[in-house]
Amino acid sequence: MKKFTVLVVVLAAMALLLAACGGGDEESGPVALSFEGSDTFQFIPASASVSAGDEVEVTFTNTGALEHSWVLVAGDADAATVTDADAINNATTGTVAGGETGTVTFTAPDAGTYQFVCTIPGHAAAGMVGTLTVN
Repeated sequence: MKKFTVLVVVLAAMALLLAACGGGDEESGPVALSFEGSDTFQFIPASASVSAGDEVEVTFTNTGALEHSWVLVAGDADAATVTDADAINNATTGTVAGGETGTVTFTAPDAGTYQFVCTIPGHAAAGMVGTLTVN
């Protein structure tokens, strides 16, 4: 019986030690944002927010038949004239065909208000623009 008591005490001490050493600063992975775009020339949702420096993974699903894209640009950019080359931190899915999904992972820029736009000619001018707030 004495051996059993010692074994229980040792196991309990080990369990407490392991619990105390558990990682408190483990990374939980990127912030996941999902958007849909369609031939009605709008993003759903039309806005989102993240924190500066976050690793962000955007999944963009094109539910329409036309090609679309998701590109993060400066808040004061002319949405009707931007291209993928204007993407902040390479945050662009590139062109996504109808019925397909594109993803991009990027580091959120400094705090501020940014736009995400479809860079297919005419789409942003038709309203395919959203807002990303970085806190």
